[in-house]
Amino acid sequence: MAEEKLIQIQELINDFYSKEFYLSYSGLNKLLYSPSLFYKHYILQQREDKLDSYLIDGKVIHCLLLDDGSFDKQFILTPGNLPTGNTRSVVDKVFDYQKNIQESDPDNDLVRSFLPLDAYSPKIIEILTEINLHQSLKTDAQRLDKILTDDAKSYFEFLKLRGAKDLIDEDTLARCNEAVTALRDDPKVCDLLGLLVSEMDNVTIYNELLLIAETDKPFGIKGVLDNIKVDHDKKVININDLKTTGKTISDFKETIEFYNYWAQAAIYWRLVAYMLHELKDYTMVFNFIVVDKYNQVYCFEVSPETMQTWQTGLEEKLEEAAWHYNERDYKLPYEFAIGKVIL
Repeated sequence: MAEEKLIQIQELINDFYSKEFYLSYSGLNKLLYSPSLFYKHYILQQREDKLDSYLIDGKVIHCLLLDDGSFDKQFILTPGNLPTGNTRSVVDKVFDYQKNIQESDPDNDLVRSFLPLDAYSPKIIEILTEINLHQSLKTDAQRLDKILTDDAKSYFEFLKLRGAKDLIDEDTLARCNEAVTALRDDPKVCDLLGLLVSEMDNVTIYNELLLIAETDKPFGIKGVLDNIKVDHDKKVININDLKTTGKTISDFKETIEFYNYWAQAAIYWRLVAYMLHELKDYTMVFNFIVVDKYNQVYCFEVSPETMQTWQTGLEEKLEEAAWHYNERDYKLPYEFAIGKVIL
């Protein structure tokens, strides 16, 4: 059994390295923070679909603000609140369990049928044991009561209907609509995003644009850019990245460092320069458009000097990423892997 697993892992490694790879900001951030997580996610394909609220808020706001009409394609509303934390994770695991059964025998009508959540009680108990959740309770019945709530049952029913759509509740939608209103009420935001551009204006707008670029590394770079506004009269290219934050706009400078948003900005800058290389005489400006937890809005313009510093930093991080890629070493972050850290 162990030998079979090693063979499967080697096949996954060979498959990963046999194809062209394009590194995104999220991939780079994962590689820098924890190479082992990168290894599991991108090479072993052990991916976790997380629905963190700040990620969903950002995605909803992008849809409502930048891509009208796409909301119904990407989201489905629940009639009540979604379960959170461990309860939601357990329900997700039950759903995946039944989905895997269906995929293993798609012609069997019995296994194709989803049952109500409480019909999976034995599987729920098994999952709770595996993750060591609610084990301090004395009976399985008590443990099941913690999971089989009305919200959890409703969520399970919606999982059957959603397909590839993300689930959100009414409170989330209301919160996001408030943020969108705040953004639309800001004249600078409207100008940067080109929300009021008419067909008569000599302006090109790109929203939610996937870009890839080659590099001198053993991999390329890629990213989905929120918004690019090219003003051909002024010869200015605005690269705009919309951010939501659970903190305040006053804290955003620290947030940039904490989440390595500077690397994201540097990657996006390179991608746009690669795509619009024929517009060399245009000035490129990067902006973080931020809406905070109080719906305060501010457009953080990045100076040329700061962007140059970020480009230098990005080049260093891409070199570290290339070391991991070439050495096929994903055990520790670069500076630890080469023994550079001394106390």
